Formats: sequence, C-alpha cells, structure tokens
Amino acid sequence: MLRLIERPGHHAQVRVPPSSRAVVSWNTTAPSGGIALVAHRADGSVSEPLLFARWSPAERRSLDGADAISRIEVDVLRSDVPLTAVGVSSTVELDAVAVTVPPPPDARVARHARTAELDVPRLSQYFPEHPNERGWCSAASLAMLLRYHGVETDVLDVASGVFDTAYGGTGNWAFSMAYAGARGLRGAVAYLRGIDHVAAFVDAGLPVAISIGWNHGELPGAPLEHSAGHLLVVRGIERARVLVNDPAHPAIVAAYSRDALDLVFRNHGGVAYLVAPRERTAELVALANNAELAAAR
Repeated sequence: MLRLIERPGHHAQVRVPPSSRAVVSWNTTAPSGGIALVAHRADGSVSEPLLFARWSPAERRSLDGADAISRIEVDVLRSDVPLTAVGVSSTVELDAVAVTVPPPPDARVARHARTAELDVPRLSQYFPEHPNERGWCSAASLAMLLRYHGVETDVLDVASGVFDTAYGGTGNWAFSMAYAGARGLRGAVAYLRGIDHVAAFVDAGLPVAISIGWNHGELPGAPLEHSAGHLLVVRGIERARVLVNDPAHPAIVAAYSRDALDLVFRNHGGVAYLVAPRERTAELVALANNAELAAAR
C-alpha cells in the first residue's frame, strides 16, 4: 500500500492501514533540510517527534530517532503496536511525501503472462578504480532508472548523492528516492506484492528496481551465491523468466527464473523503487495500490 501527497509543504499526516512497519520517502529540490516523523498507533498512543533524516550539500545522514512508542531503523519506521498514521515534519517545503506499508496477506494482482521488454540503459556497480566498493547495487539500479527517464547521470554521481554517512553506505531507500525527486522525477519507495505486481509497472512502460535477498541455490544464474540484500532493475517479464539489468552480473543483462525471483523478492520484503515523470504520479500510485484493490473485490 502506498499513500502519496503532492506539495504538502512542511507538514503532512498520512493515514495507513495498520502495520508494524512503514517506509517514508520524500521529494524536494531543497539542497538542505531535515525531517522528523511522528508515529500514530492503533492503541491511540502517539510518539514524540522522531528524528529521521538530515541532508545538505556536504552530507546525508539518517538519524534513527526512537522513543518508547516507535523507532526508526535507518529508513524503516517500526512499532510493536500497529501504526495507523505517520506525521511528517520538514524544515523545508516538500514536493511530495509518500508512506508505504506491506500489502495485506490476501492481496492479489492480475497475472501478467508477459510484458514488452523495456530499453533500460546498462550500468555496472563495479569500477576498477574503486575495487573496494562492492555495494553500489542500489546506486547503479537508480542510475539506470534515471537514465531511462532521460536524466543524465552515472553511478558515481548517484553513489555520492545518496551516501548515508550514518549508515555508511549507498543503500538508504529514502535517500535514493529523494535523489530522484531532486533530479526532477517522482520517486517513491513501495512495498509490492511479487513479480506480477512489478509486471504491471513494466507493462505501463515503467521499469522497477527491486530489493532481493537469497541463500545458496535460491536464485540460479545469479552472479553471487548469496546476498543479504541486493537491488536490480526489472525490464521485462516472460512466461517463465524475468528479464533484468543486474548491476552485479558481468553482462548486466540477465534473465532469472520467474518463480525463483518472485520468491526471493517477496521473502525479502517486497520493497521496490518506483520512479516516473512527475505527471505520471497518480498512475504510479494507482499501480502500487492495485494489490489492495484486488483484495477488496
């Protein structure tokens, strides 16, 4: 489920179906700013303002705010009592704020037997001049999405622009979507309901970056035997295979078993980067919420 408010100014309160976790993402062109979150829970309790993120031209930093009510872990707001709304307060005007929670267990989406194959630029996460940097999959995947939508950038620029000095890496989901927003696009983190859900976006001409994790033998053909967290871009769906640009793959262009990729995506949480032109924001949100609509019917 994704809730997105355009032009909320400095403050927004976003209601969500009850959930123990949520991811907040935002878009703004402001070069510096800070955001705090307020957790509203099903038992009526409300958290103190929880420091979430701060950014400037010099650095971006996740702040891991916490109190007795709720806590932020880098880019995920968590609560032992289900959240029902998230308050967002910013020191600068926001162009958009989005809150996503996992879809209900019975949520379904229509089966997509196949989609067209999208022409997504191919970028690697590895660079000979940076031999020790092995974790730029998120930056590379985001760079591929940005280039697909006509934004000229490269992996090194993105890695520099999303690096979280507190987390010590480039995999902060919220900072990645903030970078897309600063480059003139709409970017939002979303929980999706498997590869069929991803296929709905690809069918609409929108490639999606998905976060996956797998153990040995769970993703045949992958360039790594296992991973606790990796991002790649889905550019096409076939009946038995998913066509991807995997920034860790030597060829980048790869195809993985549809069933295997669906399983390692859903088991890892189903988190995706949604990036589109701003004029397609409403369509982006509608596609993200198709799983809930199907469940309601």
